Amino acid sequence: MLLRTLSATLAMLFVPGCQKAEHSSQAAVASPASRVTETPAAAALREALDVAWRGDDWSAGLRLARRALDEQPDAVELRGRIARALWRAGRIEEAAQLAARIPADTSDPIALRALIVLHLARGQREPAARLADRLEALPARGAQDLYHILAARAASGRWDGSTELARQLEQAADPAHGYPETYYREETQGLPAFLEAVGPGGLNQVAQNGSAPMTPLVLVGLPSCEVRINGHGPYRMAVDTGGSVTVALDEAVAEEIGLKSLSKGTVRGASGRQDTGYALIDDLQIGAIKCRRVMTIVFGVRAAIMNAADGIIGTGIFNDGRMTLDFAGAQLVVSASRAEAGPGRETDLWLVGDAKLVTPVTLQGQPALAMLDTGADVVALAPSRLAELFPGREVQKISPGMGIGVGNTELPAISLNPGVDLTIAGRRHENYSGLGLDALDTALSPVMGVQTDVLVGMSLFREMRSCTVDYPRCKLWIDWLARE
Repeated sequence: MLLRTLSATLAMLFVPGCQKAEHSSQAAVASPASRVTETPAAAALREALDVAWRGDDWSAGLRLARRALDEQPDAVELRGRIARALWRAGRIEEAAQLAARIPADTSDPIALRALIVLHLARGQREPAARLADRLEALPARGAQDLYHILAARAASGRWDGSTELARQLEQAADPAHGYPETYYREETQGLPAFLEAVGPGGLNQVAQNGSAPMTPLVLVGLPSCEVRINGHGPYRMAVDTGGSVTVALDEAVAEEIGLKSLSKGTVRGASGRQDTGYALIDDLQIGAIKCRRVMTIVFGVRAAIMNAADGIIGTGIFNDGRMTLDFAGAQLVVSASRAEAGPGRETDLWLVGDAKLVTPVTLQGQPALAMLDTGADVVALAPSRLAELFPGREVQKISPGMGIGVGNTELPAISLNPGVDLTIAGRRHENYSGLGLDALDTALSPVMGVQTDVLVGMSLFREMRSCTVDYPRCKLWIDWLARE
């Protein structure tokens, strides 16, 4: 059983001989010299950080990281683990600052993985690919190493060898090793077979930039566009910034147009997991925007969104260019990445996991992280953060009695809380949203690998004239409508 509590983790620091090493396939070796000079205190912190990581006890990991920085500021061998803990706890700026102090010639796989994550989150794809090459050259590569190598290769468009890497990852991933391998099986299910079937060519290619009319969906109010799939249609699809680097298509539509699933997989949303099939759309046309070889998942999309749409466009499919959600002009615009600033206020951006848009905000005057999700209609907060903001306050929890969005294995819990002061992109909202969503703590943040405090849905996007994302440059601009 994994040790998940802070007390159990801290006990590792003080009981000689009880430390449990990381699984041998993931063993961290900073360098022979650093291991020889490692102090007993640093060694105890190293093992405790590993225990907190395997149990995904991110709050314990954060406390240990703070302690390590205070007590062992010069322990080079701990920096990768500390950066990893800070990142998982949502302290991403601190993680980036510490990662800058990791030796350039490190051979510590944990440090290399942390650096790959940070580079990809800033759109720095080629540096991430070079780090992945160094990680691949190390002996005894484990599932976490393979995962990061594959992610870096895919982001930089280097698909050669991806099928074999995915197959090795699928075989190496073992939930018994703890977090994050607890998620790797479902994330990689069917991926090797899909990559083998589609061949080595690049995926999600934007063949023609342009624009498309973007109107709200009936009933749910999410942005949507009409699309044509391999010449069939039109079909109505939601435009979802929280939707990943794929298009999701309803299984009835796939059958209607003869789109065959190439392998089986799973998708995870606010209501748990759901079985899917991987498919490839050869030609996706969204207004004047044309895309080729689009990675697609097929499942009961219509049921997941109240039959309001036939599919979901994950905006990560545009991650080689610039995307503008022009709410005032009611259009989706895709153009080339460029140095020119977008309209509105520039706001710090991190591209997390499968192209999720994460930006710093403040809650009650305290730093926090928010995910921008046009696939949600509300602004919701993580219960863990609400507990910090309102300690000792009794929280009323309710169950919706049905799933919310994608997933069919869990019923998310909703809590009703006091409103908070939320500031995002320079705009303050007083006494805003008292809705807590446990899936932020229990599902979305663990899968993303970053503790996220706020889910920003369409109730805030409707206050924007436009939202622009330049993916390769990792830039975000929000242009607010004037307040009445």
